[in-house]
Amino acid sequence: GIARFRREMMGFVFQDFNVLNTMSNKDNILMPLVLANERPKIMQKRLMEISEQLGIEDLLEKYPSEISGGQKQRIAIARALIARPKLLLADEPTGALDSKTSKNLMCLFRKINQKHQTILMVTHSNIDASYANRVIFIKDGRLYHEIYRGEESQTDYQKRIADSLAILNGVGD
Repeated sequence: GIARFRREMMGFVFQDFNVLNTMSNKDNILMPLVLANERPKIMQKRLMEISEQLGIEDLLEKYPSEISGGQKQRIAIARALIARPKLLLADEPTGALDSKTSKNLMCLFRKINQKHQTILMVTHSNIDASYANRVIFIKDGRLYHEIYRGEESQTDYQKRIADSLAILNGVGD
């Protein structure tokens, strides 16, 4: 049914991480595979792959209360990606992070996206949006405008995003 579709097709990353403090980070990450009745050998293989990719190998045996916000976000991303979903949905993923950790997360998302992982991210940050290949602007519940990065530098793209936001918000009217 719908739960299976969500589990197999989508991964979720939230602003407030949504990790379970009573479970180790390893168990938090493995939860989608446990719910899918995946074989232990496959779970272990994927856990090692994703934890290596995200640089969290040394955090697996710890609990969420023992790690930083940026580390919790990487645990949440590992959990979202371990089942290899077709779509990663990220809702303001940098909202609770400092600027350095935010930049690292956006670089990570860019790297993940370059490996053919589709990411749909909601953000109010033109800096975060500048890491995307495509930015869609929504106003009053409707598609308002969209831009593509192409070969543009990140700085130029970020400026174009900011200019589009100014128009969207009626600055200069």
